Amino acid sequence: MPGDSGSEGYRAAVQRVGLFPDVRRRVVAVSGAGALQVVNGLASNDVKDVPSGRGVYSFLLDRRGRVVVDLRILPVAGFERDAGDAGTEALWLDTPSDALPPLMNHLRKYVPPMLARHQVTDVAVHTLIGPRASEALGRWEAAAGAFLARRPDELAPLEATTVHVGGAAALAVRREEIEGAGFDVYVDQAGEAVDAERLSRQLEDAVTRVGGAAAVRGDWEILRLEQGLPVFGSELGAERLAQEAGQDDRAISFAKGCFTGQEVVARIHYRGHVNRHLRGLRWAPDALHQARDLVGATLRAPSGTDRARPVGLVTSAVRSPRFGPIGLGYVRREIAPGAVLESMDHPGVALHVTDVPFTHE
Repeated sequence: MPGDSGSEGYRAAVQRVGLFPDVRRRVVAVSGAGALQVVNGLASNDVKDVPSGRGVYSFLLDRRGRVVVDLRILPVAGFERDAGDAGTEALWLDTPSDALPPLMNHLRKYVPPMLARHQVTDVAVHTLIGPRASEALGRWEAAAGAFLARRPDELAPLEATTVHVGGAAALAVRREEIEGAGFDVYVDQAGEAVDAERLSRQLEDAVTRVGGAAAVRGDWEILRLEQGLPVFGSELGAERLAQEAGQDDRAISFAKGCFTGQEVVARIHYRGHVNRHLRGLRWAPDALHQARDLVGATLRAPSGTDRARPVGLVTSAVRSPRFGPIGLGYVRREIAPGAVLESMDHPGVALHVTDVPFTHE
């Protein structure tokens, strides 16, 4: 059973709105006459509608169909002004900070300079999560003298709108449900057009005025595990096939043209299967086995059975105020939700395999 109600930031994100000022994201700008073409040739998802404001979540894969990075592909701030201009192509690639080195290596390897340029930006990402995120964004808009080209509630998941603030253009993007419902505000901190510190204070004040609070990285880790969201460095990386993570509907288009790794992805989808799936894990609270101690633990069928062999791996684990000890991990495809496994590294700890997102049993 859950042991406490969580931090103030966690409660705010669940019940009202939490502001996450440091989500550890980096934004890379890709621009040039062939920007859309080259990014579409690398991305597992279809990016053709991105310049008109509809962002996508995608993988960049190697030729073996394994994940180089996961990322959002977004229009740049001010995209409405450039819509229809055939000579202007610019995209933002939003990726976890830890994924920036492999992303840049991948772009250097596959993006011809004559078609597109790429560079790391000074864009900061401010995240609002919770049922009152839209209200908080409206409060901030009024207090900061900003203007959103479209109302936040009109946006579909990953759809963007430009925000005019302080003589500069920022970008507001609606989050997907699996990420935690809310909005991300992208602000380019280069130059003097935007006072980044003042903007952060105004956002925090707007969140406070609707009953919310600032939240920290640990709160985000709990929320994303509750939703079953895989992240780079834990569930995603070079050792994982794209389809093992169960994000096909979000990250892969099976109708678009060729992209790096497509042959493996298509073969798995149409003729085969992956041998491992990402699943939720639950276990009884035990002070001797804190959640973080189970990360990296090898899972097996219960000892004493004829299948007491390694069948899985714990990739992330936390103690959730709502659901108790929970985690994510990869298990062999024959291990269905409802199965009970045990940790080879922690004798006596039984883990129940579940679907995600987590729910109260």
